[in-house]
Amino acid sequence: MRFRGLGVALAALASVALVGSAGAQAASPSGLVPIANRSYIGINPLGVPFDIFTIEAETGVAQGITVGGAGSYIDVDDKRYRSLDFKFRYYPGEVVLRGFSLGGTVGYLSYSSPACCGSPTDPNARRSVTSPTVGIITDYNWMLGLDHRFIVGTGLGAKRVLASAADRDGAGLDRAYITARFTVGLAF
Repeated sequence: MRFRGLGVALAALASVALVGSAGAQAASPSGLVPIANRSYIGINPLGVPFDIFTIEAETGVAQGITVGGAGSYIDVDDKRYRSLDFKFRYYPGEVVLRGFSLGGTVGYLSYSSPACCGSPTDPNARRSVTSPTVGIITDYNWMLGLDHRFIVGTGLGAKRVLASAADRDGAGLDRAYITARFTVGLAF
């Protein structure tokens, strides 16, 4: 995989989530009920039957506000998306990780697709583009189980690719695309 630092980045995200969770649980603002689970790590289980792999981590930083990150690899119709994203979410219900949220993303995308007609020297030739991205997200999480530790999350969003039109056209990528989220994970 081209993202050699993906493992390091995900380990750093997990460390931030653990530290944020420990610190957030220790401090209880006056008048607010402490939330037992403020962080989580989840995966997209569709990676098993399909080529849609995602791992994400999120932690509460204030009442109703979380930060986190996600790394993904998606191969659909031989179009390959590899991305790393920093995410910010606001939960209007003021309980992190539970219910509806709105947010934004800032990330990096590496996209490739098969070349139009191949070439006699390389029939597996690919067109590619790498670029920063920005996006908006809407999500909904269910916290299940006796201790509300098992999370099922869904969502929709859109990302804008910040590459030039020539670079995007050369790889066959639109300037914006729709994203979808399905994750299962554990809160702590």
